Amino acid sequence: MSDSRTSVAIVGGGIAGMSAALALNEQDNGLDITLFESKRFTGGRAGSFVDSQTGADVDYCQHVAMGCCTNLIAMMKQAGIDDPFVRYQELTFHHPKHPPSRFAKSRFLPAPFHLVPSLCGLRYLSWAQRYEIARATLALMRATRDQVAGVTAMQWLISKGQSSSTIRDYWDVVIASALGDSCERVSMAAARKVFIDGFLVCADASDVLVPKRPLASLFGAAIPAAIAKLGVDIQTGTKVRSVRHDAVSKMTIEFDNRSAEFDHVIVAVPFFALPKIISANTAAAAGLPVDRYARVPCSPISGIHLWFDRPVMKLPHAVLVGTLAQWVFRREAERDAKAANYIQVVVSASHDLRQLDSDEAISRVVAEIQHAFPEARNSTLVYGRVVTDPQSVYSLSPEVDAIRPEASTDLPCLHLAGDFVQTGWPATMEGAVISGRMAAASVLQKLGCQRSLIHPGLPRPWLSRCVIRF
Repeated sequence: MSDSRTSVAIVGGGIAGMSAALALNEQDNGLDITLFESKRFTGGRAGSFVDSQTGADVDYCQHVAMGCCTNLIAMMKQAGIDDPFVRYQELTFHHPKHPPSRFAKSRFLPAPFHLVPSLCGLRYLSWAQRYEIARATLALMRATRDQVAGVTAMQWLISKGQSSSTIRDYWDVVIASALGDSCERVSMAAARKVFIDGFLVCADASDVLVPKRPLASLFGAAIPAAIAKLGVDIQTGTKVRSVRHDAVSKMTIEFDNRSAEFDHVIVAVPFFALPKIISANTAAAAGLPVDRYARVPCSPISGIHLWFDRPVMKLPHAVLVGTLAQWVFRREAERDAKAANYIQVVVSASHDLRQLDSDEAISRVVAEIQHAFPEARNSTLVYGRVVTDPQSVYSLSPEVDAIRPEASTDLPCLHLAGDFVQTGWPATMEGAVISGRMAAASVLQKLGCQRSLIHPGLPRPWLSRCVIRF
């Protein structure tokens, strides 16, 4: 590294770390950047594996984005990845006791009322439940984030007259999928972010974006290739053991029985790994209560991978209500011939599923699939497996939301990235990308460059600006 240039280390090659590397390279800032990743591939939790039984390239768990994820979309464009997602503009809800319900934005009503006809058309909800939901949604639009901070979604929804059945059949369905945990645990402020930014503020916000390629192809190959082309030194298979501040203005990183000094370090590892990497003295100097981060509860997410002897659903994806299965995704045949007749079922906040053995969980989900989709009723399961990440997301309670750190720390040369950083978003790809850009902005600010790197959200129509309190 040249003495005349500023050296920056990024610890962690997940989405947040790569986002920071790309953001630091948006213009020539005179930086020498090194990205350390302990695994052989970048991408973190957004990865894939080759199934030993079928030879298919399978994502750990299905990742989806939404139309409101403008920073993630911008990251893909900056990396030169053209058209990485299939964009769907409608959902279908399946309930075991009711006909399917189509959920799509109205062509005639402007935001934030564009989803009213679909809400009224959810057949598994009674008219009383639909009225409850409409009343609470209006209250949510009129409440600011500060007004719903400090309470769980369950507490706030009950205070707005939501019955237990309405919370179970509607609010928990959306919240568990978006935040990875139930209404009983999650912060209402985080839930508000999902409903306002993800559904109400703009008609295109709720579009579902499904990756066209395996996650490993995107985050483990295409994006790191783009970063390396910009001159970033990517060191995979390199485990950083310690980050410490023991010089006037330098950070020292220990890795693979070596050490190196850097002018700035961005730590972009999961929150529970922070106490293992940042030394106690450095954490204290940076004002980081890493011991509290180590005690933050996690919520598991399970992906149930199923191969059948024939196609079992015509829809590309569907939401299942009142079942163990929550989301089901059909693999497009053109993506991977080895994954013919393959579907993936996603179960967020899968605490109950973890009490079952794999065979029992698969049996229950297969029965639910065969009940929901007529074309599946004569099918035979060829092979199935369950993949659960017990630390998939942090449980975003009001208490946890209150201790999420900023990207900047009290040490001018230490910065944080990762979806645990206080971005306003829950643990999502969009939140991870924003955190990386916030960390990059923090570095540049210390170098005298004052500018925001966060891409603005979707344009807010005038009626949304009038009705919703931002």
